[in-house]
Amino acid sequence: MTPASPFPLPGTARSAFPALDTRSLLHAPKRQRARDTEQSLLAAGRTLLATRDFEAISVAQIVAACELSVGAFYGRFRDKAAFFEALQTAAVHEAQQAMAHHLASSRCAALPTAVLLDKAMRLLVRGCRAQRGLLRAALQQAGARPQAWQPHGDCATAFADRMVALLVPRLGDDTRAEAKVRFAMQAVFGMLVNALLHDPLPVRLDDDELPVQMARLIGSYLAPMRD
Repeated sequence: MTPASPFPLPGTARSAFPALDTRSLLHAPKRQRARDTEQSLLAAGRTLLATRDFEAISVAQIVAACELSVGAFYGRFRDKAAFFEALQTAAVHEAQQAMAHHLASSRCAALPTAVLLDKAMRLLVRGCRAQRGLLRAALQQAGARPQAWQPHGDCATAFADRMVALLVPRLGDDTRAEAKVRFAMQAVFGMLVNALLHDPLPVRLDDDELPVQMARLIGSYLAPMRD
């Protein structure tokens, strides 16, 4: 009689050990490298945009800033336009996360109105400072390509919606409460666009007084509000 083999033969009983998808194990490092490459390129783009116009930035400058090759860039992005869209997607995602965290109803409902407005305006100004190059580039492109500003416009609308939810209940029985809050947000966004494009005096984008004055302006317009 032939002794039983200690190893299962093809077509016989299955191994007690689970099968491993070796393809996924092999591909995981490659996917991680691709994500790391993309994040490095986007970080370089944000850094360059802080000091120069997007049209003046070349692909060569982007890859040089993060010590990658031109091939690495085109392996991730079709062209500079696709790269710009990726920068916008990342920026909007960060802004949405910040809004959800800092302006959550659970965190803001008990705040005095003046504190809430100060908190919201600081969040807005901080976001504009962090993404000033990208926002400026989108505004500059919007004349010829209105869709260039659309992601940021949608984000501004989401911010206004959140402020409506937080502030309207504080305006009592004012029948125009929502319209007033939305107009206040429109005024704020106008100030920030002006600050991004022209950096005007007396209060510039980097001035710590900007969010303070914005909060006071809105508070005066919306008063009386109950805390």
